Amino acid sequence: MIRIVFSLIIITAVLILAIANKDQVQINYLFGITSPQPLYIILVGTFVTGGLAFTIILLPAWIRDKMEIRKLRRSLQKTEA
Repeated sequence: MIRIVFSLIIITAVLILAIANKDQVQINYLFGITSPQPLYIILVGTFVTGGLAFTIILLPAWIRDKMEIRKLRRSLQKTEA
């Protein structure tokens, strides 16, 4: 439940920022310049990219922890039996 509330707060904050930032901006990269785009598209794109990177970084540890928990539960069931 806390995750859902926290997610809704973050999504609401991103939407408020998106509504408030409709100016056209260019991003200067090392290899070039993007065409002018609304700032909210860049903000949402950055938010989504950060979320994906966060998920990819934490996914292996999460899977490893789930496997360890499953292994310990089996061990506990064998010990109890």
